[in-house]
Amino acid sequence: MRKYFASVLIVSLFIGLAFASAPITKAKDKKPDIPEKELEKIVFIHYKKPAKHPCNNDGVCDADEKPSCADCKNGSGSKKESSCYKFIGRNVKWRWTEDFVVSTSLSPNQSTIDTSANTWDEQVPFDIFADISRVGDYPWGVYDYNNSISFGDYPEENVIAVTAIWWSPPLKAIVEYDIMFDTDFAWGDAIIDATLMDLQNIATHEFGHGAGMDDLYDGACIDETMYGYSNYGETKKRDLHTGDITGIKELYSRK
Repeated sequence: MRKYFASVLIVSLFIGLAFASAPITKAKDKKPDIPEKELEKIVFIHYKKPAKHPCNNDGVCDADEKPSCADCKNGSGSKKESSCYKFIGRNVKWRWTEDFVVSTSLSPNQSTIDTSANTWDEQVPFDIFADISRVGDYPWGVYDYNNSISFGDYPEENVIAVTAIWWSPPLKAIVEYDIMFDTDFAWGDAIIDATLMDLQNIATHEFGHGAGMDDLYDGACIDETMYGYSNYGETKKRDLHTGDITGIKELYSRK
């Protein structure tokens, strides 16, 4: 689920069009210095999987319907797996490579976080994320030119993680993201202990937002990494599914 925060845009149309049409580059020094007032912000909220509710028979397999419901059982209203992907905006993505910062409290799991980011990079001929993160402590949800990955306490209940994205509409470019894992949950390796919330599983989903991918809530897309709900013991989001792969390749093949 996402929330929009619109702001005033005061960027030259000429510069915006020129940058948006420019080819993707790996050079870190290409990032423009853009004031926050010229950006839009989206917050993605990753909820714990809700309990299954009775069938509503509306022709769509909703996320909270039981698998035995007619909408889900007969595939009515479902999507093909390869089309199970959405973008945060039309052609909105990274157009240069930046590093990201793992907080001190997360640093024992730094390699896990790096693996989750690299899972997306492996699918495209462009380094969306830096290969290796650095360690540092920066606040979540603050536009400060640092892509921060941290633990924290989000005030809403049943929220596993939250990702904030700042992007420039004229440039069609993501310029910063912050990811926070909620400390209300017990984190770790769910392959070893299924009572834990799997860090790699959730991190891969959140980095999908950082790359430009939106949440999915159609029950037909339940196996995708970008499916919007997760639970204790889940690990299938560690690896990308058909729709995730198709989507990220499509997004980063565009100019």
